[in-house]
Amino acid sequence: MASPPWCIQGDPGLCDWAITFLLFKISTCGAEIRNISVDLGRNLTLPCSLPDVKNIMWVHEGKEDLQIPRLLIQEDGSLFLMEVDRNDSGVYTCLPANSDSPDVKASIRLRVRTPPPLLSLSVHPSTILALVLWTVEDTGGYPIICFTAQYRLGNSSEDWKPISPNRISPNSRQIEVYKLEPNTTYAFRVWGINQLGKGEVSEIEGRTLMNNQDLGADKFDTRMWLVAVGVVMGTLVVLGLGTCLLLYQECRAPSEIDDQEVIELVPNIILNPGFEGNLRTEHLPADENSNSETMIRFNNNTIIQPRNV
Repeated sequence: MASPPWCIQGDPGLCDWAITFLLFKISTCGAEIRNISVDLGRNLTLPCSLPDVKNIMWVHEGKEDLQIPRLLIQEDGSLFLMEVDRNDSGVYTCLPANSDSPDVKASIRLRVRTPPPLLSLSVHPSTILALVLWTVEDTGGYPIICFTAQYRLGNSSEDWKPISPNRISPNSRQIEVYKLEPNTTYAFRVWGINQLGKGEVSEIEGRTLMNNQDLGADKFDTRMWLVAVGVVMGTLVVLGLGTCLLLYQECRAPSEIDDQEVIELVPNIILNPGFEGNLRTEHLPADENSNSETMIRFNNNTIIQPRNV
């Protein structure tokens, strides 16, 4: 049987024992697991803590053969990983190739630190603004420094417009977008940034609500509008005519009252022809008795002489 391509050719005995790197899912219950972290794109060597490192194999839990070309078992039993990516995360176990004991093994949990992964987005649009919300399920291994959000018209190739502020606080989980057009579809995207750089971009679309003034505009009947205008105008005309009539009646009422007073005054003058009142107020020259008043005649022709002084 030919030796596998990752068999260490410098040790013939090791190749004869067919120390291979098998990739299948195994159980690591009951074994102490060591944790190791590495940045994305770095090279990494995983040590094997077993005493006998000549007849061992490495198993990556739940992974496929696509990882094999970037892995190499070294002479000291350690596993070399070249330019790790996010799929290299998981539990690695080294164990004797010819051992039937499940307890003879050493496990390492590898965490590949990456830029922030995809965010879970949701959008709540209004007529002229939209509220974009997101949740962070994983930071990538480093704290998030800030978020960045952009928007543009949906299904368009125009440039993305930044949403202010450009560097959103790492504690924020929402942002409002203003000056949108009603009844329009927009695309929104948000991503996080940590010390490894820009994370994966999450994108979502939302449609703003229709303006209340536009609701039912396509079903509006102009005939109903004309009828309403006619009713209002007719009411105004009737009110105007009524107001003019009242003003006319008020203007005529005083003249009729004056005529009636004149008619009532004439009989009084006829019945009391001697009524003179104090109309003659002129002063006459004093007579021999020093009288300067005239005599007064009453209705019974009684003459009252001036009093002597």
